[in-house]
Amino acid sequence: MMTLNKFLLTSFIYFMATFNSWGVYYNTIEVDGYIIGLNKTNQGMIDVYSDTSKLFASCVIKNWNGKYYLGAGILSLTSDKVGVIVAGSNRYLKVKELVTCNNKFVNLYEVDYVDRKLSTLVDVNFDKKLILALVPIDAQSGAHQAIISNFDGKKNIISGKGFWNPRAKGVNISDDTFPVTDDFYIGKISANGKYVSPNELDCSVSSFPGVWDIIKKMKVILPDDAVIDSKCRQLFSGDKTLDELGGKLINKN
Repeated sequence: MMTLNKFLLTSFIYFMATFNSWGVYYNTIEVDGYIIGLNKTNQGMIDVYSDTSKLFASCVIKNWNGKYYLGAGILSLTSDKVGVIVAGSNRYLKVKELVTCNNKFVNLYEVDYVDRKLSTLVDVNFDKKLILALVPIDAQSGAHQAIISNFDGKKNIISGKGFWNPRAKGVNISDDTFPVTDDFYIGKISANGKYVSPNELDCSVSSFPGVWDIIKKMKVILPDDAVIDSKCRQLFSGDKTLDELGGKLINKN
């Protein structure tokens, strides 16, 4: 098993390589008619533009730390559209505070979960108090494992291949991990908090890790037909149930 220091070093190296190799520096996110992005000139400031009123605000992030710029100015909207994750910080801003900041201040928040220091926060569901995070296993290949945890949780909710286990004596990179390449924040928790997809949204039997039912801790499988991708999106969005889509749950431990 890797030591804490080795894991922290691996995380740091991979994090720098990943975010600074993208061409997506200082991206913006759109939510409820607002366009939000970190200020490129002034550290610790965030710009908010209303596409409706055409009003612009530039607000100070109270507890900003210069090291957060390791995240290359990248922001990611949580799937429930409540928070904005700041890459490089493992922290988030609240959308409600951002859209009403009016050239004043906003706070940067954090949530505790199992092995937070070893992982990168990817998504949050605030209603169900769930987080999705990724642990870098191999910096060179970009191999990761997933954590799905309750707020202040002490263990990974889901166990099995592709999911982080701090007590595991060794990790088979080719069999127990998955790569993260173009979009680090592609993994999501469904808006209703029932399902999680640590990387690509894929409900096929061959997917890895695939889509999982968080409560039942089982993998989601949908019929492999021409519309499986759209069915998977319908399930994840909550538009249809697993039964309505002809799907099933299987054990994959």
